[in-house]
Amino acid sequence: MRGLEEIDREFLATGLFTAAGIAGLLLSDADWSVRAPTALFYAVLVVNTWFSIRFFSRLPPVDRDESAIDGLLTVLYIGLALSIGRVVPFIAIAATMFFVAVAKYSLLRPVLNLPRTLGRKMAIDALGGLLCLAALFGALAGFEWASAWALALVFLVANVFLLLVEPMYRVFDSARS
Repeated sequence: MRGLEEIDREFLATGLFTAAGIAGLLLSDADWSVRAPTALFYAVLVVNTWFSIRFFSRLPPVDRDESAIDGLLTVLYIGLALSIGRVVPFIAIAATMFFVAVAKYSLLRPVLNLPRTLGRKMAIDALGGLLCLAALFGALAGFEWASAWALALVFLVANVFLLLVEPMYRVFDSARS
């Protein structure tokens, strides 16, 4: 059975990110046509983050120190929330978050003996970063609205697939299955 501290980490982080997202949504003066897709992307990211924290915090060793990179990801997450409705900064921050996440999981490779699981997580995060870069190029080319909606909808579909159809957050390594 998990301790209260581990459960609190999941809810504390996603609670903070949810509150930041609501604040970003309410503080944004952008038109709803661009606020909605960035808010949708952000909401899906929060749901995914809950599952990610829940999954990775359960893996031994639980006393590993990820505070520096988690701190950076938290700052980026808050920045993402506060940029809801501003398409170019929002997508740029989202892309940065995904690439920092790739670095985080690559740093965990020597600590966690789960090469397939970590490899898949890094590949998924890298694809998320590339998706954001594609949307960023579209937005910079003058297609902000279409890029924001395309990013949000592709990300939503990908997360349905990765959370329900072919779940990311289960251990794939044969030694652990």
